[in-house]
Amino acid sequence: MKIHRAVTLALMMLVSVALVAAATWQGVQSWNGRSLAALAVVVVAAAISGIAFSWKRYFGK
Repeated sequence: MKIHRAVTLALMMLVSVALVAAATWQGVQSWNGRSLAALAVVVVAAAISGIAFSWKRYFGK
């Protein structure tokens, strides 16, 4: 059951990243390298936070 929750969380993160990419696709041409770097940092930080939270909550015992 714990693995199921972790997989579900990972899938939800992937879907959310895909939705953010789809929602901002038209504005991508106006972005510069700094904007993309900032977005990448935020997405990576969110992924690390989600993994750390689920690991501590579900597998830390």
